[in-house]
Amino acid sequence: MARWMDLRHTYNLKGKLLFSCIGVVCIALGTTVCRVGNVGVDPFTAMNLGLSALVGMDFGTFQLLVNLVILVAVFAFDKWQIGLGTIINMVFVGYLIELFTWIYHLLPWQPSGLVSAGAHLVLGTLLFTLGVSLYLKTRMGVAPIDAIAPVIVARTRFSYTPVRMAQDILVTVVAVLAGGPIGVFTVVAAFMTGPLITAWNRVATLRLYRRFHVLDREELAEERG
Repeated sequence: MARWMDLRHTYNLKGKLLFSCIGVVCIALGTTVCRVGNVGVDPFTAMNLGLSALVGMDFGTFQLLVNLVILVAVFAFDKWQIGLGTIINMVFVGYLIELFTWIYHLLPWQPSGLVSAGAHLVLGTLLFTLGVSLYLKTRMGVAPIDAIAPVIVARTRFSYTPVRMAQDILVTVVAVLAGGPIGVFTVVAAFMTGPLITAWNRVATLRLYRRFHVLDREELAEERG
């Protein structure tokens, strides 16, 4: 019988952790590009940016605390959603967004205008979706916010899509009320990134993981299936 967090028997643990970290960096960088380009951020980040500003706490710490609360609730219902990748995501994404934003504002130029916004949106979306693809395909757990919908679905008669949509809408409403940075990317991140993530899986992520033996034969077979 499989044991939870059985790291000793995890295939290529170092490789999985490395690509989990790379994925998290890409997620944070993509989010930052969209943030500084004034095209919005994903709903969860927008909510936390708005609420952290209202309570006067730095964003990275506030997001970590919110993730901890969600993690405790998820763990009580389905600990199998949680892995080392979950911890990497919940601890580092917020602080990396703060770091990358700080670095961006040190640059000698600050592009503005419609063309700049469009470029930020495209680049940020590509980086964000690549990060999600790399992160999820390591099978090292999901972010706490992404575990909520599967937990609800497993314990109700609802299907995943309406539950996830309701979750994203609720988070977006809170973000709007809190004054978080809502924009085009907020909608893209909530409802339109699926095809891009799938495309990254096919053209890059699974090829990388096959090349560097990140997944074993059984895991690769399940991905192809």
